[in-house]
Amino acid sequence: MKKLNMIEAAAVIGGTKEVCVSSYESVVIGGVASCKEVITCTDKHGNATTALKDAAPAACISANSAAL
Repeated sequence: MKKLNMIEAAAVIGGTKEVCVSSYESVVIGGVASCKEVITCTDKHGNATTALKDAAPAACISANSAAL
C-alpha cells in the first residue's frame, strides 16, 4: 500500500479539504448599520458553517458597488 502525504490525501474523495468563501454585507441590528465579513465554509460532508466578523465600512461600499 502506498503512503500518501497530506497534499495527496486532501485530494482523495473523503479527504479533509475544507472550502471557504467570504463576502461583505451591510447589516442593520437595532437600527444601527454595520459592515460584516461573512465567511461560509463547507466541509467534506457538505456541512456548511457561517462566521461573521466586523469589517471596515469601506469594504461593504466597494463590494456592493462592484456588484452593480
